[in-house]
Amino acid sequence: MTYFLIALTCILVYALASSISRNRNERKLHEIAKQQLKENYENVAERHEHEFARLLDALPDPFISINEEGRIIRHNRPVAELFQGREILDRSFQQVLLDPSLIAEIDKAMQNACAISTTLSFPPSAPFSVDSQGKDSHWKIDLRPLSLNRDTLEIQLIMRDITAEVQTDQIRKDFVANASHELRTPLSIIAGYLENLTEKNGLDNKEIAKKMLSTMDRHVVRINRIVEDMLVISKLESNERTPLKVESFNLATCVRDVVERLDLLIEKQNAKVSVEVPETTLTGDRFYWTQILFNLVENALKQNASTSVEVKIAAERKEKTGPIVVSVSDNGIGIPSADLPFIFKRFFRVEKHHSQNQVKGTGLGLSIVKRAVEAHGGTIEATSIPGTETTFTMTIPSGPIG
Repeated sequence: MTYFLIALTCILVYALASSISRNRNERKLHEIAKQQLKENYENVAERHEHEFARLLDALPDPFISINEEGRIIRHNRPVAELFQGREILDRSFQQVLLDPSLIAEIDKAMQNACAISTTLSFPPSAPFSVDSQGKDSHWKIDLRPLSLNRDTLEIQLIMRDITAEVQTDQIRKDFVANASHELRTPLSIIAGYLENLTEKNGLDNKEIAKKMLSTMDRHVVRINRIVEDMLVISKLESNERTPLKVESFNLATCVRDVVERLDLLIEKQNAKVSVEVPETTLTGDRFYWTQILFNLVENALKQNASTSVEVKIAAERKEKTGPIVVSVSDNGIGIPSADLPFIFKRFFRVEKHHSQNQVKGTGLGLSIVKRAVEAHGGTIEATSIPGTETTFTMTIPSGPIG
C-alpha cells in the first residue's frame, strides 16, 4: 500500500509538473505570437505610411495636415520646396504660415469642422510667395476636415498656385479695355464727320468736306492697322504653340524688301537708311521677320518725323554655327530711361502727344516684335542714349526652330 501511494504521488507530481511546463510554453508561445503580431503591425503601418508619403509627394500642389491641436503632422515635398528647408513638422500652423488671411480661414474650418474653398492673394513678403517680380501671388485654397474617429479631427490643406492664371486673365481684360479705347477714338471721329457730312448742305463747302474725308481716311487706316496688329499679337500670345512656317530665307533680301516698302516714308522725312547685312541664311518664319524689321524701322522713322534721322540695319554671325545678331539703330530723339522698361508692353507709347494731322500708332508694334523674336527662340534688348543712339538688338539661334 505504501508503494502504491508513493507511485501515485509521483504520477501526480509529474502530471502537475508537465501541466506547469505546458502552461509556461503556451505563455511563451503567446508572448512570441504577440510580439510577432506587433512587429507585423508596425511593419505594415510603416509600409502604409511610406506609401502614403509617396502618394502625397506625387501631388503637384502643396499639402498639409493639421491636427486638432493646430500642429502640422504631415506635409508633402512641394511644401518643403515652397518653404525652402524651414522646419515645418510638429509646429503650429500659425508659426509656419504666418499670413493672417490664411490663418483666419484655417481657424474657421477647424472651429466649424467645415470645408472651405477660396482664393487668396499674398504679398511678395509672404513666406511662400513665389513671384520673383515683386508682385502679389495668388493661390486657390482648399480646406477639408477629416474625422478619423469620433474623438479626433484633422484639417487637410491643399494650396494651388494660380498666379499665372490670374495674371493671364488680367492681361486679357487689359487687352480688351485698351483695344476698346484705341478703337473708340477713331470711330468717334469718323462718326462725327459723317454726321456733319450727311446733314443738309454738309457737302456744299468742298474744301471742308475734302478735309473731313481726308481725316476720316487716315483714321480708317488706323483702325485697319489696330485690327491687324491685334490679330497678330493675339496669335503670338495664344496658349497654343505659335504655328511658325519655318523655312530658310535670305535675311538680306528680307531687309531690302522692308526698306523698299518704307521708301515713301523715308523720302518724305528726308531720312537715311543704311543696310549692313551679309547674304546670310536665317531659319524661321519670313512673315514674322518682315513684321519685326518693318515695325522697328517704321518706329524709328515715325518717332523722329521732325528730324532727318539715320537708321542702320545690321546683322552678323560671329561663328559659323553660332547665333545671328540683328540690330536696328537710329540717332534720333531716343527713349527716356523712365520709359525704357515698358516699351514692349502692349499699347504703351513713348510719344503721347500728336498733332491734329498726325495719327498716332497702335502701341502694339514693339510688343509684336518681342513676341515674334521669342517665338523664334531668340531674345531682344533695347538701349538708348537720347539724342545719340537707340538700338534694338536681337540674338537668334542659327538652327531650326523646334
